[in-house]
Amino acid sequence: MSAALFHSSALALVLAGSACIYGASPRQSLLRVRRRRAGVFAVALLLAAWMVWRSRLESTTAFFTTLAALMPLLIAWPCLAALRKRK
Repeated sequence: MSAALFHSSALALVLAGSACIYGASPRQSLLRVRRRRAGVFAVALLLAAWMVWRSRLESTTAFFTTLAALMPLLIAWPCLAALRKRK
């Protein structure tokens, strides 16, 4: 597998994990999901992203790459919800 496929699959897992974190938060307004199940899926997806990156990178580098990819997404979900309410 090429490196681009590894990175894009890990980024997709981080995106799905951040959506689950947003869905698990108590005051979210984009999605209506069960909070407990979304939290478990978020942990599983972010762990899978870390494991995908760990196959190409060192362990700590993969961890911080996962966190660095997660941070802007955690900012973007509430902004998307605010933009959706404005329309």
